[in-house]
Amino acid sequence: MKIVFIVNNRKNRMAYLRRVELYCQKVSPGSAQFLLTLRKKHAIQLAKQAAENNCDYLIAVGGDGTLHEVINGVFQSNLPSNLYPTLGLLPCGSGNDFARTARITNSIEDLMGMIKSKSIQKTDLGKIILHQTRETRYFINIAGVGLGAEVVQSMAQSKSVFGPAFNYFWHILKGFFQYNKKEVLCNGSDWEWKGRLLQMAIANGRYFGNALCIAPDANLSDGQLQLAIFGDLSIWDYLKNLGRLKKGVKITHQQVHYQNAREISLHSNEPCSIEADGEYVGQLPATIRVLPRAISFLSPSGLS
Repeated sequence: MKIVFIVNNRKNRMAYLRRVELYCQKVSPGSAQFLLTLRKKHAIQLAKQAAENNCDYLIAVGGDGTLHEVINGVFQSNLPSNLYPTLGLLPCGSGNDFARTARITNSIEDLMGMIKSKSIQKTDLGKIILHQTRETRYFINIAGVGLGAEVVQSMAQSKSVFGPAFNYFWHILKGFFQYNKKEVLCNGSDWEWKGRLLQMAIANGRYFGNALCIAPDANLSDGQLQLAIFGDLSIWDYLKNLGRLKKGVKITHQQVHYQNAREISLHSNEPCSIEADGEYVGQLPATIRVLPRAISFLSPSGLS
C-alpha cells in the first residue's frame, strides 16, 4: 500500500504534519510519502506525478484550494479513470468548506481508520469548460460566478490578521460597494435564467465562503449540481439573510432562485469572472457539467 500526502507547505502546519508522520510510521511503516508544495499550483504537478507513479491513496493536506489542485493534477495524469488513486483530505486550511459537507475531520487517526476499513464513496465532480481558452477545470465543492469570484481575487491579494471568517465577510462588504452586477444568461436543459447577477453558486457541496450553507440540498453523489442564483440583491437584503445562510435555510426572495442541473451554459456580454473551490478560473462564457461518481473518496460511512 502506497499513501502519498500532498501538503500545502505553511510554517504553522509543521507541528501538525510531524504528528501525522509519526502516526503513519507507527501504524503503517514505510507506506507513507510526504510531498510539500513550494508555490501556488505546485500541488497539481505533484498530484499528477504521484498518480502516474501508481500510489493507492492520494491525500490533500490543506484547505479547499489544495484539494482542488490535487484533483486537477490527477485529471491531468495519463492514467485511465479506473486507475486513479483513491483521494482523501486532512482539512487544515482557512475555510475547509468541502470538509463540512463531507463531515471530514483533520484527525489522522480517522483518516487511517477509513483506509483500513476501506470507507470509500464514489463522489461527483463538476467540470468547467471555458469557451474562449478551451481550458478545462474540475471542482469538488462549489464554482462561483460574479461577486464571489471577484472576492476570491481580492482575498488572494490581501492579508488579514482577523481570521478567515472576518476576512471573507469584509471582502464581501467591500465587493457590494465596488462590484457592478453583470447581465448573465444561464441555460439548463429545460429552464433559463437571465438578469443582473450578484452571485451564482454551482454546487456539488453545500458550503462556501467559510461556512455559508448556500446550497442546503446539494449532495455529493446524486449526479446533479444545485444552483443558487442571487440576482439583483442589495447589500441590505444580503445582510438580512446572512443568518439564514449560515443555518442552511433557503432564502425566500424574488431575486433568489434555486435549480438543479446536470449541465448549464453561462454567457455574459460583460467581463464576468468564475472561481472554483475558492480558486480563480477565468471568464465567461463557460459550460459546467456534473461528472457522476467521477472519483473514489475516503469518507465516513453514511455520507450523502
